[in-house]
Amino acid sequence: MKKSLLIASLALLHYGLAAQSKLTLESYHYRDGGTSTVMPVIQMETNNRWHAEVRYNYDAHQTLSVYAGRTIERGREIMYSITPMLGYSAGKFNGPSVAVNAEATWNNIFLYSQTQYNLSAQARSQSFFYTWSEAGYDISERFFTGVTLQYTLASGERLIEPGIMGGLSFNNVSLTCYLFKPAAEDRYIILGLNYELSFKIKNKHR
Repeated sequence: MKKSLLIASLALLHYGLAAQSKLTLESYHYRDGGTSTVMPVIQMETNNRWHAEVRYNYDAHQTLSVYAGRTIERGREIMYSITPMLGYSAGKFNGPSVAVNAEATWNNIFLYSQTQYNLSAQARSQSFFYTWSEAGYDISERFFTGVTLQYTLASGERLIEPGIMGGLSFNNVSLTCYLFKPAAEDRYIILGLNYELSFKIKNKHR
């Protein structure tokens, strides 16, 4: 069965004099046949790198998830960041979780991964492990391409979904297209739309 997922995200980046705070609002629209699901996500990061996420319908259907952690950034030529988090989900799925967001850039190459393990408080068989990974290359200031992979381990069954991606960006707007399982009959597409607004915060003491 073919599936399509439309991702529309709005990112507001606040740049201070020494560091930046970031607020990201995302809305994921998932459609499978006649079923449609909206998955809103809010990500917040303070200028001292404390990070928090609030998700609904993302980790599981009709489930609210909250994550918190702190981002570590390092590097010069190779820039990377790691954000370990603890979380909890409540709704149709209940239980604690651990997660790690990681990304790295080197010249025109970029890597990204989101990994999590959700432990069900209702039944051990409902616990699951999930990761989304990307490896891409910036062809130019406007175009980028790469490969992606989703891996899910649930109820003793492994689901591996490889894919390819490509996109373009104009100023603060970017559009990404993901095609998962391109050689299979049940291939599906994820479209990502991202808009970023950034500005400097004025110092009132000057």
